[in-house]
Amino acid sequence: MATLAIDEVQDVDDDGLHDFTDRALRELLSKPDNLREFLREVVPDTADGFDFDRMKPAPREFILGNWRYRSPDLMFEIPFRTSESEVWALVCVMLEHQSNADWLVPLRSYLYGAHYWEWKLRTWEELPAPKTKLLLTPVLPIVLHTGPRPWTNIRTLRETLGPPEAFHQFTPDWQPIFWELATHSFEELLDGPAAFLQALAILKANDSELAEAQRRFQMVMHQIEPLHDKGRVRWQDLLRFLLGWAHYRRPIKERPEWHGLADQLHFDADRLREIRQMGLTIAQGIFQEGWQEGQKEGRQEGKQEGRQEGFLDGALLRARKHLRSAAQPRLGAPAESVSASIEKLSDLDRIDRMIDRIEAAASWEDLLAIP
Repeated sequence: MATLAIDEVQDVDDDGLHDFTDRALRELLSKPDNLREFLREVVPDTADGFDFDRMKPAPREFILGNWRYRSPDLMFEIPFRTSESEVWALVCVMLEHQSNADWLVPLRSYLYGAHYWEWKLRTWEELPAPKTKLLLTPVLPIVLHTGPRPWTNIRTLRETLGPPEAFHQFTPDWQPIFWELATHSFEELLDGPAAFLQALAILKANDSELAEAQRRFQMVMHQIEPLHDKGRVRWQDLLRFLLGWAHYRRPIKERPEWHGLADQLHFDADRLREIRQMGLTIAQGIFQEGWQEGQKEGRQEGKQEGRQEGFLDGALLRARKHLRSAAQPRLGAPAESVSASIEKLSDLDRIDRMIDRIEAAASWEDLLAIP
């Protein structure tokens, strides 16, 4: 029986899901086709004026007065063709993803825009004389809210102010555009023309029962299938998002129920191999071994608890080994005390963070200090 390559799934908490969704959406919306489709949904009257093939990242890190870095999720400078004179101008598109209704979002988005403009001012001041008049680049602030319920918190900068109200008029009229997943049904997203929103529909199954989650997963997979032949790279990006969702969202106890799903999708052998390989890439090879060891131990003990414990032990063993092999070329062989500390690591998420930050670490001690 063919199996879908998401066997390496582990239980994660809400923070894990939030981190996955943040990373995945940043990656997807950094691609012109996905950003084009999303802006056509958010600002349909102006989206087609953008030249997405010429978009480039705007400076995303701004040093505030307290020397802390603040950065929006995505910020792009995109040429825009004005309707008045057919001339091109820059527009800064700023995207912030939220899974919870954070009341500080209007203030934070305003600070990002203001510091972007301050960077433009500094750049202009450094130009040699004579200078042209400074015209600030317009900013389009968008909040992508993927929470399960509609946004009920404040939406404007003025709503963050306290009394007296007589002075509220002097505050900028700043209001990001909110696009809310909760206000769109699964069927509406799936049946629309945008492949990005079709894939995004899987987030509507975050808390669904297994049968419903699998039904929706199959529907989304089939909906994006035509991209395989006409846009292979984009198909792979969206498929990676769907497999990542299954990897990070669905609980481990469901894994046997997903084994036959690939057969139901009716993919050919080449397609199945591609999907399996992508699943292994997502899992980074860490969890497959742990899953297999967990299955073996669970069978021996005849307990679900034993299988899960074996899975976690095997996953930790593999993760520690991967950490050693990845960091040793840069940091050298670990000392005995460091090796002992590595063997005590028991948090898979922490080990993943350490692996991600190897290039920034100056020593094994720096690496082990990562929380």
